[in-house]
Amino acid sequence: MKKVLLIAGLMGFAFAGQINCGMCHNGSMASKLDNMTPAEIVKKAKESKSPMMAQVRAMSDKELMEAAKKYGKK
Repeated sequence: MKKVLLIAGLMGFAFAGQINCGMCHNGSMASKLDNMTPAEIVKKAKESKSPMMAQVRAMSDKELMEAAKKYGKK
């Protein structure tokens, strides 16, 4: 139940236009984005079947690349 509430809460952030991928992915809740290059992030995002991918599928290719550059390995 806690996991469902967490996912619903995170989806609420996204729908409010406040997507912050690093909130989970560079915290302790999901795979680290700052260990991957932007190209690796985009590839994994397009291949993934996780519940959070609904958020990624709603992003344009340009938005996905911008997020990958922002949160990926520098």
